[in-house]
Amino acid sequence: MFHYLLRRLLLSVPTLLVISWVIFGLNKCAPGDPVTTIYGDDLTSGFDPERQSANYRQKAARLGLDRPDFYFSLTTTAYPDTLYRIFPPSRRLRLSLLAGQAGNWPLVSQYEKQLVAALHHADQVPDSLPQKTYLRRALSDLFLIEKVEYLDTARQFVRTAVAGLPENPAFSKTLDSLDAAVSALQSAVQTKGFPRPALYWYGFDNQYHNWIAGFFSGHFGISLISKKAVSEELYTRLMPTLLLNGLAILLAYLIAVPVGVRMARYKNRPFDRYGKRLLLMLYSFPVFWLGSLLILCFATPDAGLFWINGISVDPWSPGESFLLWMGKHAGKLILPVLTLLVHILAVLTLQMRSSMIEVLDQEYIKTARAKGLSESVVYGKHALRNALFPLITIFSGVFPVIFAGALVIEYLFNFPGMGTKTQSAFMNQDYPVLYAILMIAAALTILGSLVADMLYAWADPRVRFSKK
Repeated sequence: MFHYLLRRLLLSVPTLLVISWVIFGLNKCAPGDPVTTIYGDDLTSGFDPERQSANYRQKAARLGLDRPDFYFSLTTTAYPDTLYRIFPPSRRLRLSLLAGQAGNWPLVSQYEKQLVAALHHADQVPDSLPQKTYLRRALSDLFLIEKVEYLDTARQFVRTAVAGLPENPAFSKTLDSLDAAVSALQSAVQTKGFPRPALYWYGFDNQYHNWIAGFFSGHFGISLISKKAVSEELYTRLMPTLLLNGLAILLAYLIAVPVGVRMARYKNRPFDRYGKRLLLMLYSFPVFWLGSLLILCFATPDAGLFWINGISVDPWSPGESFLLWMGKHAGKLILPVLTLLVHILAVLTLQMRSSMIEVLDQEYIKTARAKGLSESVVYGKHALRNALFPLITIFSGVFPVIFAGALVIEYLFNFPGMGTKTQSAFMNQDYPVLYAILMIAAALTILGSLVADMLYAWADPRVRFSKK
């Protein structure tokens, strides 16, 4: 069994890696910029691109976003292998678009170098001259242009703004160099051939490697909304979710197994007939409707009994003892646990009943009865374990739910768990939190299948996982 589980674990690694690639790709394609979201838009304000780049790079380094995205990049020779070092991303996108049109990165780099030099000369123009404002606006328009064909028109606006300024030989030389750089770009667009493909290798110091390594070490990044560590955000929601869902599922299994066995034992008798009707009726109740009905009956003073003083549960913080928090809100946990329990119980009990009936028709059960074994031994020792297989399969599916939470229940009862955290992260576009939850759910799904395999072996020793 150990070798089988080890083999399954090794086979699950590629699956988890592929899922992580998809999630990381979605994260990189998500709208918005995490650096400006966390530290503010003032990082990219102003006209000086060098200052913008330095400020942005300093903040991006804190978030680990100053490195290449992946281990390698497959591109063309029109782009350099250091494109990821250009900040902010808007500047990187603009220069990459120009490079894609010209097919020549050195010319694009030279053009921006001359444009920055022209901007520095413009800063030395006295503020008393009205042409300075017009000149700076014309230069800033050049910084926003993403098509080479529009550079010539914008360059003419710069020349027009300079015409009314005092003679400055150094500035004139810089503008001549800028004109030459623009002309070179336009010529490159006309003569550009087919760029050759290029493969750039960056090694292990990249964003994906650090992200997946952080996932396995418990460091999921920084929340865009709260500015706190994602691990801290999730931990405060994980413990209440484990309590709510774990308790409901545990009670459901403890009740469903004996009740399902008893229904199978008394098949077509009143206990079985009325039990099936009751369970089917409970299963047909929508979870939201059932939870609302319980709130109306037991937690509303105007229409119900008001046995429970409110339903809202205060969030749990790590500085507070979890046992004290649980004792403080024990009464408020009854209704959400009961709502979850009713729905899961109906599924498990009916599945246990049908599985038990199927097992009782097997030949080895008839042989056990022919040997004179008591019904208790037949049901408890010979039939029960084989009948548990479908319930184990269901458990592998609900295992991630124990950690991921139930959104409808948590929203209805205002419960601070993982379900409402997922919904909040989605609505607020808090992508680091959202994608960390997706990765955790994927890992738990794989882990659930491994747990199910171990339970299969426990339920039936005849199961063999490896060849002798």
